[in-house]
Amino acid sequence: MTIEFRYDIVYLLIQFSLGFIITFAFAIFFNAPKRSLIECSLIGSVAWIVYIWGLHLTGDVVLGTLIAAILVGLLAGYSSKRLKMPATVFIYTGIIPLIPGYGLYYTMHHLVTKHYELGARTGVDTLLQAGAIAVGILVASVFSDSIKRVKIRRRKR
Repeated sequence: MTIEFRYDIVYLLIQFSLGFIITFAFAIFFNAPKRSLIECSLIGSVAWIVYIWGLHLTGDVVLGTLIAAILVGLLAGYSSKRLKMPATVFIYTGIIPLIPGYGLYYTMHHLVTKHYELGARTGVDTLLQAGAIAVGILVASVFSDSIKRVKIRRRKR
C-alpha cells in the first residue's frame, strides 16, 4: 500500500482547519473551560497535521499516531502550565483527531459480514493505534516530569 502525501499548502490548510473545527466541537461537547477552547483546538489541529506528516514519513499509521500523541502530551503539559489548568483538559480534546474510529467501524463491519480474517487484521491495527496513543501520552508525561525534576534540582543548587 503506497501512501500519497500532498505538499500543497491548500490541502494542509484544509486539514488544519478541519482538525481545528473537530477539536473545537469536541471541546465544547466535553465542557472544556471557555478560555481553553482555542488552545485545545490548536493542539488537536497541530496533532492532525503531525499525524499526516508522520504517516507520510514513516508509511506506518501506528508510528504516525505515536509521534502525534507524543506531541499532544507535550503541548498539553505546556498549555496546562500556561493557562493553569489540568493537562487532561488539553489531552482529552487534543487527542480526538487521532482516535481510530475508521478502524473500529471497519473491524465491526468485517466481523458482521463474516470476513473474519480481514476483521482480525483491521482490529489488530486499530488496537495498535489505540496503544500508540496511550504510549505517546505516557512518554510525553514521563518526559515532562523529568524536565520538572531537573528544573527543581537546578533551583536548589
